[in-house]
Amino acid sequence: MGAIQGITEFLPISSSAHLIIMPWFFQIHEGNINKLTFDVMLHFGTLFAIMLFYGKRFINILIEGVIEVRQGRIKDTLLAKIVLATCPAAIVGVLCKDFIEAYLRTPVVTVCMLFAVSILMIISERMSVDKRELSYPVVIAIGFAQALALIPGTSRSGITITLGILLGLKRTYAVDFSFLLSIPIILGAALFELKHLHYQGNELEIYIFGVLSAFFFGVLSLKFLIGYLKKHSLDVFAYYRIGIALLILLFSKY
Repeated sequence: MGAIQGITEFLPISSSAHLIIMPWFFQIHEGNINKLTFDVMLHFGTLFAIMLFYGKRFINILIEGVIEVRQGRIKDTLLAKIVLATCPAAIVGVLCKDFIEAYLRTPVVTVCMLFAVSILMIISERMSVDKRELSYPVVIAIGFAQALALIPGTSRSGITITLGILLGLKRTYAVDFSFLLSIPIILGAALFELKHLHYQGNELEIYIFGVLSAFFFGVLSLKFLIGYLKKHSLDVFAYYRIGIALLILLFSKY
């Protein structure tokens, strides 16, 4: 499962969808491990992966933001925009987590979101929008899109990159902002779930392997995606998502 998390966390194909679908479709059982503890460990694995690519830039943004705050110029900093865009997902995640876990983590919801975001991806690649800066209205819209990604099947990177392109951001800037935005969200999710951290001695190796595999495959998927999107569209990911959704519909009984 660590490999699945690492591969799908950053690719715009929805990690939550695959983590729901794979056990359901292949009848994979988790055994005696603590699922919540395992999820926390996977979060840290993917966090290490994103920090390898964007950590230095994120730290510089933090330092520059602190300097600007001291000089009374926080309003137009990238740090302020990242904080603002993070708020919707953080608030929805805290307030609606139990509802999402109970009612939305189902194959039906997952299929709907796989289709919906795929259509948006295809549309975004065929619209001609005047290129614009990362204004606050755009930041707020991307922030709410990231909150929507809490619904399984959406894909955090998929919806934020797609909406950024739809709103006129350059592709590379939309990608960079999406992944910079993922750092506080992944870190926050990991820290929020730390209260569930619990393991026995014989489980430790499984959790360590989960972290390492999430990190390793996360690095591979990030390196691939960043390079791929510089020259190619989101279409291949949209068609993949549609294919997965159709496969679920074909073999499901609901």
